[in-house]
Amino acid sequence: MILCVQIEKLGSQLSKLAQLMDKYQRGEPSFADDALKWLEESEKTISTLRLPEGSEMSALRGRIIKAASVSSNTEGHSTRGAQRLARGAAAAESLERAEAIMRGRLHSSEERLRLFEEKLCEGMTALMLQTPLPEKTLPNMERLKYVWELLREQQSTRPLALYLAASLSPSDRSFILDRVLNRVYNEELGELPSLSEQ
Repeated sequence: MILCVQIEKLGSQLSKLAQLMDKYQRGEPSFADDALKWLEESEKTISTLRLPEGSEMSALRGRIIKAASVSSNTEGHSTRGAQRLARGAAAAESLERAEAIMRGRLHSSEERLRLFEEKLCEGMTALMLQTPLPEKTLPNMERLKYVWELLREQQSTRPLALYLAASLSPSDRSFILDRVLNRVYNEELGELPSLSEQ
């Protein structure tokens, strides 16, 4: 499971919601159909990430599809306007639920990655007390590889390197190592910035 990819993909999908909700507030007739498309995209994104929440997106789409027929059955001779209102209300509720589900997963991924990043900051401090870091002018990928090898070789940081190797994908390790190194080189060792502010 690549956490940095989860954060990027879920964040990108969630960023489209504001525009959708603007359509709802303006009462645009296409809102429910657009909500269905967004939920379908979200389901595909979640499935690609191999997360279990994909089936919930499918169920939420079903609520919107069902809303118009329920409106017809309960009112007997429901007008198209009433059906559109019912679909719109169901779509708004479904989007609200989908947002909560996806934001929960996004927050969980961000917090997990932040925990590892904080541990790596501590390890980097120990490493810097023992050996100098490579020059900032070294190409980024070479610098990351070199520092990772240093972390694995030094006795004080070897347990951390093993822990990170066992807990994270290579992509996530490179992601947080790059962030920590940038902070070290820029001498910004204060509070960690938000993962969404990269």
